[in-house]
Amino acid sequence: MAAEPMKVNGTCLSPETIGAFVDGRFKDRERDVIADHLASCEACYFAFSEAARIKLTAGTEKIPLVVPQRPVPVWRKASVLAGLAAAAMLVIAVNVFSPFGANGDRRALEQLVASVGTARTFEPRLSGGFAYAPVRGPVRGANDPINLSPDVRIAIAEIEKQYAARPVAASAALIGGDADRAIAILDAASRATPNDARIFSDFAAAYLVRAERTRTTSDAATALAMANRALEIDRLMPEALFNRALALQLSGQAADARVAWQAYLTVDDRSGFADEARAHLRILSSQP
Repeated sequence: MAAEPMKVNGTCLSPETIGAFVDGRFKDRERDVIADHLASCEACYFAFSEAARIKLTAGTEKIPLVVPQRPVPVWRKASVLAGLAAAAMLVIAVNVFSPFGANGDRRALEQLVASVGTARTFEPRLSGGFAYAPVRGPVRGANDPINLSPDVRIAIAEIEKQYAARPVAASAALIGGDADRAIAILDAASRATPNDARIFSDFAAAYLVRAERTRTTSDAATALAMANRALEIDRLMPEALFNRALALQLSGQAADARVAWQAYLTVDDRSGFADEARAHLRILSSQP
């Protein structure tokens, strides 16, 4: 079945267009145009996000989606979004897909890593092969919005739809700016899989992100405990070593932090993360 036209004269996307986009029926240029619109239109992105969260059973359960058919003035956005929260349900043709299992998790994580690229928005390290980049802009406040590319937002929404309770969803939540949700997911995951260093290292990263944004010292202490647990399982894990050093520094333990940054450099002395470790060492060395 052909998808509805994407948009006409600057109006919002139709429910059919959003459904076809979620279902992957647009390709190349059309997909890019829709992604650009989703990135710039809060109403349509909200509808897309809610649609992506829906877990439909096999078959076609038809639930209406209300999307405004003219541009939404800024002063009306809050009320429009509130209305959409109750109405943003949509017919989605669900692909045959197994939402669980190591292979599915790995593919979802690889897609997230590729989508994020070098758009790094926080200092702690996540496992999974995320590329190095300088942190973009200053540390954000607890309520500051995060500017994500359309591809990242789409990857996050797909993970939320297919893997809502899996560890990969914690990475997606953290990248999306929701440290609390990431912590909740990883808390459950760490109980279910108590010998996975990646989970505990990411757990440390989530607490560190929250500590940096809220200046909560207890979060930094918990991050240190999680990083230590990861290193008990895998003593040479670079991400856990990096997060441990950062946790010590945020906790005000300068001497231990210096030793921890030096320990990190024994397993990674060439990457951009190594350069950051050296920068931290210089800062700590200048302190009394």
